[in-house]
Amino acid sequence: MAAPTAEKQKDVEKRERIVKRIAHELKDGYYVNLGIGVPTLVSNYVPPGIEVVLQSENGMLGLGP
Repeated sequence: MAAPTAEKQKDVEKRERIVKRIAHELKDGYYVNLGIGVPTLVSNYVPPGIEVVLQSENGMLGLGP
């Protein structure tokens, strides 16, 4: 498998920075509607000690880690 190009790597790093920033804004008890793509990645960076309820695109609550 070929290594990612420098430009692609920059895109990945930029997306990760955005996702981490969004996750930093979460507060305990928030309900979070997860869309497709970047919004879904936010669930990977919920800060320790913060409990949020994740809602999927089809309206189901309580999914995820």
